[in-house]
Amino acid sequence: MAGMILRIAVFAVPALLLAACDAVENSAPANPAPTSQPTAIATDPAPPAQPALRSPVALPSPRPPLAANRLVLAQWRKAENRRRCAPLGFTQGAFAEDTARPANFSGGWAVAFDRPGLRSAYGLAGTGLIDADDAAPRKQRERIERQWPYVTTLSALPQPAYAGYGLEGAQPYPAGSDGAGLQSGAYLRVGGQACLYNIWSRLGRAHLEVLLDGLRIVPAR
Repeated sequence: MAGMILRIAVFAVPALLLAACDAVENSAPANPAPTSQPTAIATDPAPPAQPALRSPVALPSPRPPLAANRLVLAQWRKAENRRRCAPLGFTQGAFAEDTARPANFSGGWAVAFDRPGLRSAYGLAGTGLIDADDAAPRKQRERIERQWPYVTTLSALPQPAYAGYGLEGAQPYPAGSDGAGLQSGAYLRVGGQACLYNIWSRLGRAHLEVLLDGLRIVPAR
């Protein structure tokens, strides 16, 4: 009898365990709630740092090329008045292909430009003339204004710089004529220089005025 009761008890334990497991499984919810996770919020990446704006740097204006500047310097270096009469040159333009050659000016320096069929078509010189009024710019200009029919300021040269010009002999141009084929001339003064410069052209008044506007100091170094 006691053995039968023990066998019944042994078989009853597993049954009780299975019933307990079924109860636990039946009590669990069918769809367990997901564990809440922090939601990631998309953000735009920080813009790259912008370099600080700088003020534009003004570049120096390039020097215009000068016609026959080496020949001008060679003639100027041999001149007696080189210490008081800086070399001048024409900016290259429509006459860049003309032929330059040395010209003679006593005590000073000069360069002439030839064109086919026209010798000494135009040119420039630093004359050896000594002016008693070198230290009086106002008197110099007044005298040039009295002598020449036309006067212009040369703004591209050291100031005060000005020229009196016209036909050879300080004459005005004939009415209705540009003076082409005639000898036009100009005398000019340049600030800081103690000499009288001479410019000439046989190509007319307009050409002479272009020459005057294109004059520049030739760098000596």
